[in-house]
Amino acid sequence: MEFKYNSPFQMDCRVWLIVFMTLTTVTGMVPKSFEGEIRDRLLNNANYSSRERPVINASDTVQVDMKMHIHAMIDLNEHDQVLTTAVWISLQWKDLRLSWNASEFGDVTVVPVYVEEIWTPSIFITNALDSDSLSIVSPERGMILLDSDGVATMGTPAVLSTQCPLSIHYFPYDKQVCRYHFLPTNQHNDLVKILTRSQGLLGTYSSLDWTITNLTNYDGELIIPDFTPNIHSGNLSMAVFCLHLERDPSYYIRVLLIPSTLLCILSFLTFFAPPDSGERISLSVSMVLGLTVFQLLVADILPTTLEGSPILSYYLTVNFVLASSTVPISLSNINIAYGDKRLTVLKCLFMRRLLIEYLPRILGVPSYSERINCLNKPNKRRNQLENSDMETKTSESLDGHLDTTEKTKIEARTVALVLDRIASIIFFSVFLLLVIQVIVDFNGNDGPAQILCEETFQIEEPPAKNL
Repeated sequence: MEFKYNSPFQMDCRVWLIVFMTLTTVTGMVPKSFEGEIRDRLLNNANYSSRERPVINASDTVQVDMKMHIHAMIDLNEHDQVLTTAVWISLQWKDLRLSWNASEFGDVTVVPVYVEEIWTPSIFITNALDSDSLSIVSPERGMILLDSDGVATMGTPAVLSTQCPLSIHYFPYDKQVCRYHFLPTNQHNDLVKILTRSQGLLGTYSSLDWTITNLTNYDGELIIPDFTPNIHSGNLSMAVFCLHLERDPSYYIRVLLIPSTLLCILSFLTFFAPPDSGERISLSVSMVLGLTVFQLLVADILPTTLEGSPILSYYLTVNFVLASSTVPISLSNINIAYGDKRLTVLKCLFMRRLLIEYLPRILGVPSYSERINCLNKPNKRRNQLENSDMETKTSESLDGHLDTTEKTKIEARTVALVLDRIASIIFFSVFLLLVIQVIVDFNGNDGPAQILCEETFQIEEPPAKNL
């Protein structure tokens, strides 16, 4: 069958008519989905505005439930006191204007919507240190799931860099609490209230030095002082999550505590070296330099705080003072041992017997009489020395053959050895008391009190000033 057209215009009309009918038929074959119909009904409604709070009455308060999941602890910069963590934050609130009857739309109960399409709470982290961590609700964070009851649920991943003030008194056996403060932007608690109804969740990834022990949450208000007595500024609802951390001290025990303790003990052992040893002073100085390196290492690790120095710093400082004191004491004993003049203290008979006869026997060093015996062994008076009753007289009866210079040297070296032993006993006693005190102080570490997490965001209202 052939169509004959009387004019070109008549042919164009028929072609356009066929095209229009074809498009109409194809369009009718692809109906809009129930999800699209729900979006058209709710979001394209002229009465809905994403800038208005999702309440029917203006006096109602929007409640936002919040939950945070710690996925991983990336880093804790102790010097700058900055905590970096990977978290998952979940927000949930109810928008009565966005509810529908699921039976009318093919039993569709959940519809995903974009952040900018509906009302969302504007929440930011008050202790965030970078712009990416400041706001947790933004178009880049993801989508929102809207159910038929009008409940909106938003889950968003984030890498947060927050300030974490550290208490380093018990370093390296310290326990820390790092806080996340979530606050709505310019929305008082009678408009928007954040509730942490769900307990925070912990991930399985921790750092090498820190172990995540707990994650607690608290609800409170940020008290804003009034600018004038007649104008109330209002309080802001605040959600606080507290991350509890415990340090693993094994690394610092191996690197700091054990080496510094050994260096300090080695510096005390220099008192057991004979005064005529040429390496005695150099050994003491080497121990002092080694402890200085440990002091610099601790100063580089620990942050600068106003809460006082850590126990470990006190321990290393006392070790440094004790090790440094061995140098002048060793010099004094060497000066005594090699002195040319007789010691003034030996002119007293009691002090002479105490320093060169009694104390040497108690401390396990050769006494003056024993040194004289060693010098007189080739002589024939060896039999007389075997009688113990005559030992107290050796200093008077057996040294007659020695000149004054030799007797002065023997007395001086005996006194120097006695002073070395006394100094070593004193230093070891002080060091032992120091170790006991440090152990007792570390045992008093019960960790941060739980109430500290709640009190951090309670801001007292300052007294009103007369204008």
